[in-house]
Amino acid sequence: MKTNKHQTLLLTKNNQAVRARDIVTQFGYSSGTARSYLSYLARHGLLERTVTGYILTEKGKERLEYFEATVCGSFDCPLCLEKKAKHYTCTECGYELPKKEARIQPEKDYLFFVRHAGVFCPECEELMFDEKQAHLLGIQKEK
Repeated sequence: MKTNKHQTLLLTKNNQAVRARDIVTQFGYSSGTARSYLSYLARHGLLERTVTGYILTEKGKERLEYFEATVCGSFDCPLCLEKKAKHYTCTECGYELPKKEARIQPEKDYLFFVRHAGVFCPECEELMFDEKQAHLLGIQKEK
């Protein structure tokens, strides 16, 4: 059984670096399995081996951003179950924007500030996703 990439990359991000013993403690795997899994992630360019342990590479950081914007692909990942819903929830007001209605609004230049492109809550006008996150989610631009 393999460790979930999403949770391993999050552990690496939170600890700055991970070693096999961290994987053993966190997931209960044997030390050989933990070493093998870290090596596997390094071969795929997600982690890099250093003196302090394995650290995230740029590709690993991008994968984490992708996981945060979408879902990791594991059907039972507790970090992603809410993201599989049929709507996006505004963190400010709790409004549930149906995924089919979400659109990237273009950048707007107001007199005193510039509102960058992104998905905004129709209820409270707060930014829900910036343009990069919205593209990762597959949200289309407003016509």
